[in-house]
Amino acid sequence: MNRLTIVRPFDGSLADAKGMLAVERATFNETPYSPEQVQAWLAQGPQRAWLAVAEGQVVGFVIAFLTAGLRGPCWEIDLLAVRPDWRGHGLATRLVRAAAAYGTRLAHQARGVVAADNLASARAFSRAGFRPAPELCLLLIDRVQETALRSRSIPGITVRPAADIAAATGWLGELPAEGKHPGLTLLLAEQRGRPAGYAELIEVQTLLYRGVWIESLVASARAARQALVQEAVNRAQAAGLDEVGAVVSHRDRALQKALLAEGFRSLGEFRCFTASLPLPGLAGGGHV
Repeated sequence: MNRLTIVRPFDGSLADAKGMLAVERATFNETPYSPEQVQAWLAQGPQRAWLAVAEGQVVGFVIAFLTAGLRGPCWEIDLLAVRPDWRGHGLATRLVRAAAAYGTRLAHQARGVVAADNLASARAFSRAGFRPAPELCLLLIDRVQETALRSRSIPGITVRPAADIAAATGWLGELPAEGKHPGLTLLLAEQRGRPAGYAELIEVQTLLYRGVWIESLVASARAARQALVQEAVNRAQAAGLDEVGAVVSHRDRALQKALLAEGFRSLGEFRCFTASLPLPGLAGGGHV
């Protein structure tokens, strides 16, 4: 059968949203959102989507968005899906490269997080020009609205949002990346008035959930680490978000223990794929 396809940006229509959800049901089957909700939040941004279309039907898609943390802006290739009967034709690689071409105008780095057993997505990112991290990580999440609000106080530790990024320099040791940091919350932990750690939180909206990523968390003692995790969960619950997640290196056993102690559960091993933008052979640009 002739498998001619085009890869194009989401056109803002309800038909495109319905097509994406049909692909999602055939692959992940996890989204809680209606076509109307998906249409609205993709139209409003900051998420962007690209679709693979064949024979008048959506057969694959990718969603990407910008995050701006302490290490500077990063173009997140968040969700990649191709209908099972359309795999093996290079669509996933084409979708990743289309998203990366657009991201070039926004960031110098791109990232995708892929389940260790998802060999098809790993191949797609590698063929698109991304490099796999040498080590696997655990993806830990807490679906915060499914649990009762717990006490969030550890004696001797205070946690507060930083007034600005520069407020963390005493702990970080150097000035973080300059510029705007939309969606970033920086929490500082103090013990007896002295810096004891920080947590970098990035709020995100994806096709599967609204939540917060713990992008990084460093502390000098177990109590400060636990207090930072507790405050991240508390803030997500108060904001009505769905979950808090973190991708944690196997080397960071202390953070894994802190997250598990707060009720996080593991979704298994994942690997980060990163790339400098623009990808080889791609100029900056793409469609809005």
